[in-house]
Amino acid sequence: MHRISNYLLLILPILIILTCPALAEEQPDYYKNYEELVKVVRLIKDKYVDDVELEDLLAGAYRGMLQELDPYSQYITPDEMEDLRIETEGEFSGLGIEVIVQDGILTVITPMLGSPAFSAGVMAGDKIIHIEGESAERISLREAIKRLRGAPGTKVTITVLHPGEREPKDITIERGVVHLRSVRGVEMLDDDKKIGYIAITSFQEDTPEEFDNAIEDLLQKGMQALILDLRFNPGGLLDTSVEVADKFLEEGVIVSTKGRDKSQDHIYRAEKPGTYTNFPIVVLINKGSASAAEIVAGAIRDNNRGLLVGTTTFGKGSVQSLVPVEKGESAIKLTTAKYYTPSGKLIHNVGIAPDIVVELNTEETKNLQEYMSRLNNADSPKKDNDEVAPSEGKDYVDIQLQRALDVLRNEQLLYTKLLSNPAL
Repeated sequence: MHRISNYLLLILPILIILTCPALAEEQPDYYKNYEELVKVVRLIKDKYVDDVELEDLLAGAYRGMLQELDPYSQYITPDEMEDLRIETEGEFSGLGIEVIVQDGILTVITPMLGSPAFSAGVMAGDKIIHIEGESAERISLREAIKRLRGAPGTKVTITVLHPGEREPKDITIERGVVHLRSVRGVEMLDDDKKIGYIAITSFQEDTPEEFDNAIEDLLQKGMQALILDLRFNPGGLLDTSVEVADKFLEEGVIVSTKGRDKSQDHIYRAEKPGTYTNFPIVVLINKGSASAAEIVAGAIRDNNRGLLVGTTTFGKGSVQSLVPVEKGESAIKLTTAKYYTPSGKLIHNVGIAPDIVVELNTEETKNLQEYMSRLNNADSPKKDNDEVAPSEGKDYVDIQLQRALDVLRNEQLLYTKLLSNPAL
């Protein structure tokens, strides 16, 4: 036992100091605090009722330290690294929700469009208080994901508290294969006014190319104005969101990041090559718009390039860096910076407010999700033996989308005025 403890005491501080030179100036206090950690490890190894592997203890320590920092920093195991890789490729098995642990409560950032959770009625901002009847209070993000995931076709019941409601509700969801189609719903909404529509559901590696193709398709049909729908978009890759925003701007700041370490300070600027023609834009946002979606919305609004319609976004404006550990088999996902809009406003925990507010109550949000699920299903590629369901809800009116259309159709004066005096 002493051999293991001495190994820890000698080797780990050296490794950490080598990777964190700033600690070299604080060695006395650092060693003192580290000795206490080793004492705890030794105590557990000597006194705990069951034998515990040292690797498991250290992994638990990593998780605990990161969990105490913020809802987004976490330790990622080798198995979770593989899950992360699969998710960024746009297809995985599960419920299709983005969750965080916020103030000890498992909170939904947004259900992903077309996912089982979206279709079942899980909403952005939902508090998950039970999973299969067991309390989710103070649950770790790792444990929550483990309990929510499962094989396609299996079911899980979660108890949620919708935003603004007092009574919790049970929702049973059948897990499935989630196909994340980054760009969807490309169409001309108004042939007379030539108003086009594109929704981006997440920012993946292929998003800029898909978006270019969609814009080109609409321009060939004579598009003169665009509604860009970023509702229920949980974000994705920073670089692709910057690339999409850059397509609307000839110059100016898109987003900036600032961290305690100056190496994390970056300013992302627009460049003229590849910029689309200067057609009017309205961007739809809501509580489910987060992270990379907020970057695009903030860049368009702060550069007076377009208007935002809907409700205030989620406010996920922090940058996580993936730092490989254990020979690259695991990683630490660590918050290293925060996003700022071109006007210098912090996104994190604040969100971006729309220029034109169109609120939806819980029932209206549920109806919107049901409607968008039907549209997504109709827009999805069909196999030869698939049956197309009869059109449902054809009389449904998406009032946020309708407001965006009204602005572009009939309110050019208001549109111009708001662009000259944006509500920043």
